Amino acid sequence: MKDLKLTDLIPPNILQQFQDGFSKFTGMAALITDENGIPVTVGSGFTDFCTNLTRKSPKGCKRCEECDKNGALMTLRNGKPAVYRCHAGLVDFASPIIVDGRFIGSVIGGQVRTSPIDAEQMTAIAKDLDIDPEIYIASAEKTSVLASETVEKAAEFLYEIAQLLSEMAYNNYLALNQSRKLERAARSQSAYIMNMSLNMEKNVNDWMSIAKEAVSNGDINVMENSIKELINKSSDVYSMVSDTVDYIRMAGGEVELNETTYDLNALLGQVADSIKDSLLEKNISLIIKIGGSVPEYLLGDSGKIGQILNKLLSGCITYSERSDITVNASCRKRSYASILDIEITAGGLNIPSEILESVKDHFHNISAGDVIAADGESNFAISLTAELTKQMSGRIQVGSGNNNEPVFKLSIPQLEVKG
Repeated sequence: MKDLKLTDLIPPNILQQFQDGFSKFTGMAALITDENGIPVTVGSGFTDFCTNLTRKSPKGCKRCEECDKNGALMTLRNGKPAVYRCHAGLVDFASPIIVDGRFIGSVIGGQVRTSPIDAEQMTAIAKDLDIDPEIYIASAEKTSVLASETVEKAAEFLYEIAQLLSEMAYNNYLALNQSRKLERAARSQSAYIMNMSLNMEKNVNDWMSIAKEAVSNGDINVMENSIKELINKSSDVYSMVSDTVDYIRMAGGEVELNETTYDLNALLGQVADSIKDSLLEKNISLIIKIGGSVPEYLLGDSGKIGQILNKLLSGCITYSERSDITVNASCRKRSYASILDIEITAGGLNIPSEILESVKDHFHNISAGDVIAADGESNFAISLTAELTKQMSGRIQVGSGNNNEPVFKLSIPQLEVKG
């Protein structure tokens, strides 16, 4: 982390989009800097006083950078937006961008006044910066004068943007770490790496699209909703890369079964809890039914079973058009084992034909002796689900429900544990 810069985690063009949007929305200047106060974007809405006079002076520019950095550090210490007077007498505000506890940059706004110009003070500053005092004061008089309450509200909004950028940078930091692990673990998996890159590019494009919508709309509620959507999008990359790493580790034989005694009812409850936000977002009800044939305790790798169910249910939520998903669990005896059967049906499940065919192909090949191939177009979650099932000598069948929608049936051998 110590070697990473803000622009390693969030592309400068995305930072510029947020900055431009803030400036346009508030009518104030904005700038994003690195941890040393050095700008990483082109200033938005900058005043002539700051751009062509103060920052053109070597001494003034250095002091501006120090102010930018100190303002963000002030926010970091106090835990709230910092509103302060800069070295040239204008009012600025700042918020820090934090990743994994480390300060990596600042979002700065302001270049306004809340009181009349102090000509004597401004003359002294101009002389110190080797600038003509008359020109300096005349330019300062042209800066906007705003009420303190207006500045405070703008600072609060800037703080929300800084928190969003921190969240995005942190998720990208996690994804980058996973990407490096992926590269070390499987340099030969070029198809996966290519697909991962395409997915990351798509997510960045999504971020930019949402960012543009957020900043082009003057409604603060729309902007706040867009910020929430951006945070959700930023976590997609990390989930995708995690799936890839898990798949390759298993394909390389690095992961073994971790069989423990577990309660199926508790396991299904945990899975339901992990997807509750997605269910609420689409107003979908999850109905869990556990048949009397299921013993109180089973012996198996409950972690992998939970991971499989999470992937299957998440897919159903994505493509379900009605408000119910049902999970039916039962057990049947076979030789020394109990076969755990879990059937998932979703009302109005409408999976595009090309995706459904890919799912069926992956699940059909579960019993094959070799590692399931990845062609670069396959969904990581599908490949991971198939490989997890294969590891536990299980199978997944894709059938049809009453309304001809797909039904998933997972069957995995487990051992019954007497209570």
